[in-house]
Amino acid sequence: MKCTVVLPLLVLLVVLPLTTVEARELFVNATDVVVIRSSVASQDVRFLIKFPLPEVLTGKSVDFARVEFGAGCKGARGVVSLEAFRVTTAWNAVSVNWTQPWRKAGGDWDSDMSMDWVVPAGEGKTVHFDVTDFVNGWLKEPSSNFGILVKVSEPFMGTFSTAAAQGLPKLRVLY
Repeated sequence: MKCTVVLPLLVLLVVLPLTTVEARELFVNATDVVVIRSSVASQDVRFLIKFPLPEVLTGKSVDFARVEFGAGCKGARGVVSLEAFRVTTAWNAVSVNWTQPWRKAGGDWDSDMSMDWVVPAGEGKTVHFDVTDFVNGWLKEPSSNFGILVKVSEPFMGTFSTAAAQGLPKLRVLY
């Protein structure tokens, strides 16, 4: 009796068509990109980047999200090690600076939510950060989307800049 019940169920499972869901991709341009420094000559440089999440992502989770932007660096070591963090305090591109609106000078960020990238010396390099966890957190709690803070993760004697010629930073999302 058990065989007659199980066999039809096995046949039914094999006959059902498998459905595949094709990933969708979208690109979001940054709405705000700001550079802050502790002083004009300081090597402490932070980039703040904000991305609005489109309504099409509401109620979804993303499979992959990456921030990318062009950069150039010159320094004694030949590379620049960068870290990206999820910002934890609201900021305004017009009034933000090294000390405002932060609780801690240089910006407020979630140290548990970071990604690393090493940029070789030279112009026209592309920086990529996997920010999948950042974006999924923003989708779960949209009011926490204060953007991303990028900083040099070690003492750096040289110059680092975003490449304006390559356009605004982009957020690539697969969902």
